Amino acid sequence: MSAKKDESSSVQSTEKQPIHDGLVSADASDVEIAAFGTSVQFSKEEEAALVRKLDWRIMPLVTILYLSNFIDRTNIGNAKAAGLEKDLKLVGYQYNIGLSVFFIFYALSEVPSNLILKRVGANVWIPTIVMFFGFVTFITSWIKDFSSFMAIRVFLGIAEGGMMPGIAYFLSTYYKRHELVLRVGIFVSASSMSGAFGGLLASGLLKIRQLDHLPLGRWRNIFLVEGAITMLLSFVAFFFLPGKPEDTKFLNERERVIATERLRVETAGLTKTEKTDFKLVLRAFTSVNNWLCGLGFLLCNIPTQGVSLFMPTLLKGMGYGTIESQLRSVPPYVVACSWSIFVAYGSYRTERRGFWVLGTSLFGIAGASVLVGTANKRADYAGLFLLAMGVFPLGPLFLSWANNNAAPHTTRAVSSAMVVSIGTMGPIVSSWAYLPKDGPRYVTGNSILIGAIAGLFISTVVLILYNTWENKARAAGRRDWRLDADDETVANLGHLHPRFRLTI
Repeated sequence: MSAKKDESSSVQSTEKQPIHDGLVSADASDVEIAAFGTSVQFSKEEEAALVRKLDWRIMPLVTILYLSNFIDRTNIGNAKAAGLEKDLKLVGYQYNIGLSVFFIFYALSEVPSNLILKRVGANVWIPTIVMFFGFVTFITSWIKDFSSFMAIRVFLGIAEGGMMPGIAYFLSTYYKRHELVLRVGIFVSASSMSGAFGGLLASGLLKIRQLDHLPLGRWRNIFLVEGAITMLLSFVAFFFLPGKPEDTKFLNERERVIATERLRVETAGLTKTEKTDFKLVLRAFTSVNNWLCGLGFLLCNIPTQGVSLFMPTLLKGMGYGTIESQLRSVPPYVVACSWSIFVAYGSYRTERRGFWVLGTSLFGIAGASVLVGTANKRADYAGLFLLAMGVFPLGPLFLSWANNNAAPHTTRAVSSAMVVSIGTMGPIVSSWAYLPKDGPRYVTGNSILIGAIAGLFISTVVLILYNTWENKARAAGRRDWRLDADDETVANLGHLHPRFRLTI
């Protein structure tokens, strides 16, 4: 392969080997790389110790932050079951309109948010947006009518939009491609944990008397307390969330070198920290992988957000009371959370994404089919377990799939936000899937979920076939013409480099 232009920055022992699913084949126990003009060696044991240190410092914090994010987003469903519509005098489809407007502004804020994050640093920007959406959640306790309800949903969408793609991009600056899916799976599992915690919190807060100085409605306790907790967490994040790996203070000098250079080893010097360039931004929008991951994320978000926003409503439709419906929403989320982590781990170990999407989605189709096909209370409740297991693991798989196949850093940052932005169109559909006129069984809404999961199944098959075909083309040398360019262009090829292998 004629790759002379970029050989100076590559790993000597692996310079002619392709990068396959984020790994360069190497048998040596030590890795030798060029760093800061010198030869740097580190052992696998040192790298493993570094990853453990990163895991203990980063993963608990980002998981808790995303948990608070998702609780503050979906507590509207708990409040609805507790009388929000009646107290705000919402009529017709006004509640659904409020849900929709949140996701519109959520989607619009994601790409700009990630570009700001790349400029100012995750250690500054992520705590800032956590404080913002915590404050918006807190003041939701004082809304009185449809107008204030709409205004608060707009600001909450703007505040929360950058959270998921921001954390995903932040993790990609510390973890290798094959390590990323497990970490994304862990932090996004907070979305299913939020249903469990949110249900328990809501049931407890609804049992106490209404807090002083609030308008009528005990559901206001939910927003007041949960918003206050989120704002406190933002202060913790300001102090403990690390910045860029090359200058973070929680790593010593040697660990910083290893943290930075091991990612370059992974890509054999194909990527480097680069200035934000419009061409690299545009590259994210011309990636077939991104569009198909975005489509899959959109389709999986329809059932995921449908379950998150309407599970208490579905349970009330089955005949359970207000408090019992909150409590019965907890077990399906606990099971879905455990299953999500298992699926993420399986995908991490096998270094595959698509096959895990296909297998997991079958649970979702089965669960939604039970809800459509029977009015039996126990069977429908079991169907909720299958549905939650079948849809909650999918988002992390699609998001990490997009991150795996995007480089360099600017392209990856935009790819994360782009995929989540496309995916955010899905919840707009789910906001209108469960209409009051369709209760108590909501056959139309559950049928929409079946169609969405079937659609993502098909799009995943297409993506597997496309990436397999593209990898074969690169292996056969049909993309080597991209190397006939100047040194800077070749250095910034990223995922377009002929030696880069797409994750399947």
